[in-house]
Amino acid sequence: MVRQKTASTLTNKSCKEIADLILGHLNDQLPPRIKRDFERHLEICPDCVSFLNTYKKTIQATGTVNPVNMPPKVRDNLLTFLRKQIRRVGAVILYFGAHFLG
Repeated sequence: MVRQKTASTLTNKSCKEIADLILGHLNDQLPPRIKRDFERHLEICPDCVSFLNTYKKTIQATGTVNPVNMPPKVRDNLLTFLRKQIRRVGAVILYFGAHFLG
């Protein structure tokens, strides 16, 4: 019964909360308890796994861009665009999660 309660708690964990922890996870900066909860959520949420994989691929793809050589306006525009996209994807995940899973 305890196992079922734990799974339920993790299922109710907001994907938005998980998305907010991705950078800390990738930099290995999450406290042990948060890291454990993060990893457990990934075990039951394929949408968050996909989001994490996309995030990793984005970092890999942009890792060769040297921000020093990028004009400040271009950098600001790019960051604004990426932040909007991350929020949009997060909203889509939340929408579909709420409508199809619960």
